[in-house]
Amino acid sequence: MADFDWNNYLEVNKTIGVPEELFSHVETSLYNGIKQGMLLEVCHKNNPDIYWIAEITMVCGHLLRIKFIGAAADFWCDISNTKVHPLGWCGKYDELIEPPDEINEKYGDTIIDMMKKALMDGQSVSIEALNNKGLSPIDRIKVDMKVEVQNVIDPYRYWIATVCENVGGRLLLRYDGADDDLSQFWIFFSNPRLSSFGYVTNKGSPWQFKYPGKVNKFSCKNKLSTQLRQSAEESIKEPTPADLFQPNQNLESHNFVSGMKLEALDPQDMKFIRPATVTKVFNNFHFLIVIDDHAEDYEDTKMAWLCDSMHPYIFPIGWAQKNGLSFKSPKIWKEENFDWDDYLTMTSSVPAPDYCFGTKTPLKDIKVNMKLEAVNPQNHEEIHVANVDAIVEHMLCVELLPIGEKYWFAQDSDLLFPVGWCDSNDYALHIPDTTVQKEPPKPIEEKVVSNESKSDEWCDRIFFNYKCYAGPSISRNKLSQLPKHVGPGPLSLVLKEVLNKIISASYKPAKLLKDWETEGPPEDGMRLEMLRAKLKTSTYHAYVPIARSWRQVASFCHAACRRLQACPSLFGPTEYPNMCPNNCQNVDKSTFHNGTERRGRPKGSLNGRRKKRKAATEKKEKEKEPQPTQESESNKDVESIESEHSAGSTPPSEQGTRPNSPDSVEYKRTQRRKREPKNNYPKLEMKTRGAKLPNFALQMKEAHWNKKDMQTIYSNTCVKKQTSHDSDSENETNESSTNSRDAKNISDVSDSEEPELKKLKFNTSYDPLPSDNKMFEKDMAMSWMKGKLKLSSNPLDWSVDDVYAYLSNTEDCKLIAEKMKQEEIDGQAFVMLDLPVIKEFLHMKKEFALHLSKHIAMMRWYIINFEENSES
Repeated sequence: MADFDWNNYLEVNKTIGVPEELFSHVETSLYNGIKQGMLLEVCHKNNPDIYWIAEITMVCGHLLRIKFIGAAADFWCDISNTKVHPLGWCGKYDELIEPPDEINEKYGDTIIDMMKKALMDGQSVSIEALNNKGLSPIDRIKVDMKVEVQNVIDPYRYWIATVCENVGGRLLLRYDGADDDLSQFWIFFSNPRLSSFGYVTNKGSPWQFKYPGKVNKFSCKNKLSTQLRQSAEESIKEPTPADLFQPNQNLESHNFVSGMKLEALDPQDMKFIRPATVTKVFNNFHFLIVIDDHAEDYEDTKMAWLCDSMHPYIFPIGWAQKNGLSFKSPKIWKEENFDWDDYLTMTSSVPAPDYCFGTKTPLKDIKVNMKLEAVNPQNHEEIHVANVDAIVEHMLCVELLPIGEKYWFAQDSDLLFPVGWCDSNDYALHIPDTTVQKEPPKPIEEKVVSNESKSDEWCDRIFFNYKCYAGPSISRNKLSQLPKHVGPGPLSLVLKEVLNKIISASYKPAKLLKDWETEGPPEDGMRLEMLRAKLKTSTYHAYVPIARSWRQVASFCHAACRRLQACPSLFGPTEYPNMCPNNCQNVDKSTFHNGTERRGRPKGSLNGRRKKRKAATEKKEKEKEPQPTQESESNKDVESIESEHSAGSTPPSEQGTRPNSPDSVEYKRTQRRKREPKNNYPKLEMKTRGAKLPNFALQMKEAHWNKKDMQTIYSNTCVKKQTSHDSDSENETNESSTNSRDAKNISDVSDSEEPELKKLKFNTSYDPLPSDNKMFEKDMAMSWMKGKLKLSSNPLDWSVDDVYAYLSNTEDCKLIAEKMKQEEIDGQAFVMLDLPVIKEFLHMKKEFALHLSKHIAMMRWYIINFEENSES
């Protein structure tokens, strides 16, 4: 499949994708039962036997960012190895629940009222979600699991199937015992036809197992029992969770009676509306309708719908004509125009009343020409780029590209997916031909509209004033390549285009987009619009407030420029070709920063360039000086972290340049180093539904965790310290500790000084399973400690550059060092990673994920033994 960029395709076609939240089945596949605002009972960091109530502030799989009730700061918690329980668990099992000392001192007696309010009004995380360790449904579905599939025309008939493939919750199933008579088929995991293994056995009669083929191969009871026993034995290898596949239990009773006539969408064609008849009524919830032309052969042709009262593809008579849909007359109708009254008389039947069909919710937030991805009803193997061609009540007419076929789908159909779903799940997408050049639109004469008659939804030109100060986050080189102006045109389109242009000219599009994002409803006079940012293979999106009226355009542009910490006249409705009214070319650039961010140069830099290494004599003089205290070292680390945060926004000392701009010498050298191993980089982008997951590594870095926090988290997963060593290992440890007092940075250690850093290469023939992690960490850590590895500082204090330098000096992980740097993984985030997170969120290849896990396991061991090593 050729390279296809959804972002560019949407921009070229001047349209947007269908909002992701409207695809309820995709949302369900990603929801792990834990969301922001829920409450938990979590053990104290320094005392695991005492609990306190905590609120969830962010969810990243099994990593939760939580905050104790009454505390000011939040922290990360790994629910896979931390003692967490639902709200009320301590009271039920008589466990001690009390706040940490600092919260108790702050609130005193009012802490009881605070706890009562949380217990009474708070929403607790379910015990099932905690038992699942924060995994989403698609993460819990494994290949070789067994499911029971309902027959398409009988609600009581089921057969067992095996999961052959799981693509984002879309399952490729194979019927057990099937030969060439039944092929594999695709179905979404939340489809009501699927049930967990054992469902039919627990229900009993009239539910039964019946082979779905034309010929029942298992009509003999002995053959049936043998096949069921074989499936049960195979299910032991990969058990199916009982709560994973649940049939719909919220069905409403229907009022249909056998013989009623109605209209139905063709089950096989999905293009035409056809006359149909209620053929069977199974119970109060299920009935079968059959297309009239296939009343005799519907079991073979599957020209029937198994329905409930809210089935989306059945309609009262006359519905197609009323809404202008194509109607296909039955074969027995020989006249030119179909008439329902005559047809009812001809067949001696009655129509189904309108009240039988229930009330279906009309479509909202979906417009014609929006884009999405859709399954081809004629071949479920194919997923196409699709376009919304028409909307009728709860139905969508979707055109599949490039084949040009149009089909009708219900708004909640599990055959429809949001833009970017295939890319996020690494599935082939059938794309249109994007090489065809469209004829340029004819120029339209611009009409001068006076302010009195101007519409609030119309906007004049917005100019980019290139000579104004662009701020620390905008590249002047990219800014100069933008058009001179945008507009005139519809207000929302013009402002969105202006902001998109600014995002494209920034050094870090995703960070800028996040800064502009707002939570909750917009301010008065503003409305939310979705903007996108593209960075390499990842796409980010956020909802940004923009002005509603042209009268607000000037103030909106002024405020946006100030948020960029740029000249307020950088872009706006007024053009300044010569002199800026703010005189930004001559004034100190720090006047535009408004004190919103701590300013500072990167650690170890001077005027935007790295300091040269000190001479040997200067190093000796520094070694004679007394070592700084632990307190001063920690303060220094905090300052260095703040410096790293502000490095990307340092004001330029000269016009058009800054330390991390493309014009600086250091940046160009780094770029040359990046291009050399470019073709060997492993795939390491974050993938979800086409949108970027939160960068929890950056969040952890901002939290400033200390060593005790990290040691508490990993006390349950890392093996205990070795209390005794042989004489050789003691000597080696002492030697390593002595060398570590030189306090060298890893990036400053040469090959001759530290050959061990270059020899951390492991045998790829041994792939440890997750269950072997403890033994694996123990063996690797011991060999690592005996290898006289010398680190200048605790890995928890490492910056992003330190992690990059460490990985660059390894043989097995140097190819992913640059990618880890782009994800802003510092020391604290580095040791928080584990194999599932690396594979699920970073989407790293198995080989590199295992290599990286080995280094992380060794780092955890080193952290626990760091104090001991430094003392010795």
